[in-house]
Amino acid sequence: MKARKLLVFLLLLIFIFSKASYGDRPVDKVYLIVINRLTLDDIEKMDNLKKLVSSGSIGLMNTKGFSSYTGVDSFLTINSSEKTYGNYNTIYFVQLEPNGPLMNKDIKKIIGLNSNNNYLPNIGAIGDNLHSVGLKTAIYGNSDSISTPYRLSALIPMDSQGIVDYGNIDNITVEDLDNPLLLKTDYDKLLVEVKNSLGDLIVIETGDLDRLFRNFNFLSEEEYISLRNDILLDIDDFVGKLISNIDSTNSIVMIISPNSSDINIDDSKLTPIIIWGKDIKKGILTSATTKRRFLVSNIDIGPTIMDFFNGPKDNMSGNSIKVIEANVSINDVEVINEQINTTSKVRYNSLYYYGIFSIVVLSIFILQTITKIRLPEKWQDITRILLYEVLIIPSIFILVSLFRIRSLFGYLIILFTFIVMIFIILWLARKNESLVLYIGLFSTILIILDLMLRGHISRFSVLSHDPIIGARYYGIGNEMVGLLLGSVTLFSMEILKRKNKSIIPLLIYILSAILVAHPSFGANVGGTIAFGIAIAFYIKEYFDKKLNVKKFILIFISLVLVISVMAFIDINYNPNPTHLGKNILLIKDRGLSYAVQIAIRKILTNIRLTGNSFWTYLLLVNLIFQGSLFYYLYKIDMNILLPSIAGLGGVIGGFLFNDSGLLLASISMNLISIGVFLNSYWNKVK
Repeated sequence: MKARKLLVFLLLLIFIFSKASYGDRPVDKVYLIVINRLTLDDIEKMDNLKKLVSSGSIGLMNTKGFSSYTGVDSFLTINSSEKTYGNYNTIYFVQLEPNGPLMNKDIKKIIGLNSNNNYLPNIGAIGDNLHSVGLKTAIYGNSDSISTPYRLSALIPMDSQGIVDYGNIDNITVEDLDNPLLLKTDYDKLLVEVKNSLGDLIVIETGDLDRLFRNFNFLSEEEYISLRNDILLDIDDFVGKLISNIDSTNSIVMIISPNSSDINIDDSKLTPIIIWGKDIKKGILTSATTKRRFLVSNIDIGPTIMDFFNGPKDNMSGNSIKVIEANVSINDVEVINEQINTTSKVRYNSLYYYGIFSIVVLSIFILQTITKIRLPEKWQDITRILLYEVLIIPSIFILVSLFRIRSLFGYLIILFTFIVMIFIILWLARKNESLVLYIGLFSTILIILDLMLRGHISRFSVLSHDPIIGARYYGIGNEMVGLLLGSVTLFSMEILKRKNKSIIPLLIYILSAILVAHPSFGANVGGTIAFGIAIAFYIKEYFDKKLNVKKFILIFISLVLVISVMAFIDINYNPNPTHLGKNILLIKDRGLSYAVQIAIRKILTNIRLTGNSFWTYLLLVNLIFQGSLFYYLYKIDMNILLPSIAGLGGVIGGFLFNDSGLLLASISMNLISIGVFLNSYWNKVK
């Protein structure tokens, strides 16, 4: 009997211990390593990071916070997954217990600073979502100077109460009198802390690179570079040791630089991001936020962490980062980075000088219209060609994009070559009566083709999106909408001049509106409204109908219906909804207040642009130009007037319903004004 009881007892022990052993599996973890001010060139010097790239995925991250690419904003934006504002007076973290909870005593200051933030960030979204499913957060490391604490990385894992569950941000550095910075990260201690951490999300601040960056003015260039290379090797060694202690089957490592790169080494505002570990294949990083290879946003970090833990993503506006499998090298990423940076650098000046050129040319013809001065034939031909140049230069900006230029010098050479070639062609064809028709048709086809190719032609054009600004990454932007609206109007004038009952212009307006509206192509709500209004005015003038309150309401309902249909398609049939679908879903979750905030943000952007932009002056010159034409020309051909009225209706709608409608209106008005002039006053005086 005793033997039987002993046997049963032994079997019970075996069962209990085997069950305990089965349940004691490794815990999934996310290691978020912050190497602030990291550049792509730095990775080339870091063998362990290169190994991560060779077996993991790499991309570029937009680092823009609420107002800048540096400082507190970028860290808080990662935390809330929405553009957030902060300053150095909002980072007072205290350690409540050794290796225990940390608390940001200034959390209320951060919330107060963002009380009027139209992006409506939810401070602490990462921490709150993790805590809601019982997961823990941790932070180790700092980038303190010898006299001032810098604990920005602690902002990433904190919740809405300012709490981080575990960490060490006080006793993690060592004083080094032989080091010009006097302080450096104790990487051995940092490694021990991270290995023993009970956190599920573990944020690791390497610190030294950022610490060095802040002391650039106190070091010689040689000393700075030498010290920087030493720091990179120390960080790389730490990463190598950490990776050797991580099971890649149940954890991921994310390496990020929340702030823009070290401007003393690389002036790029995009920074490298590397992800390695569980289910991460070798390849390229992307997200539904950008819908572009190699590109993600800082607001995507939070959703990516929550997707890994299969947790909620409440109050997060970003999207999870995905991998496109590909045999990619760091050099491939550098090429894309150079192309994006070059386009961003030349963008403002290209558009600015185009605007100035347009103002000068239009001013010449305003004076000619008012004074009725007749220039000698040769000078008359030259000035008319300048008008043609104003019409065609925006299309040249798009064509230059096809060369995927990587340097400022290369851009200037190709742009100048195009402009000279076009001038020569226009001079040789100056007697051709169909030049305006050809220009309008070419620009229209070019943009429609670009839309159908998902922006492949214009991807690196100064008229397309700037991923560094990060306002929009895909679809059609307001500059291109303005060019398309103006080009279609220009083409319509020429078609109706030849065949006044042609239905072709209306069909092109409708096709353009569909492409601008459709989630798979344009995804521009304001642009859709602009084209919708243009179509309504075109139909009204074409069928000679008067506009009354009833018809105005009908137009409004039709626009709402079109946008609603596109939103329905976007939400229900698009696996990665565009701005329209995402905003509808956010309005559903957050209420009408979110819609109001979107409207306010767009209005404020337009006001800011109108007050500070050269586009305002271009628009005013166009208004004066058109006013002088209508004043001094008592009769304008109805076939010219019809599409110009439709185009101007679209311009007004585009200006009112876009956050940067001034750009749309100015570019479109440029083309419409010149079209009216060339088909009215010019024909009258020649």
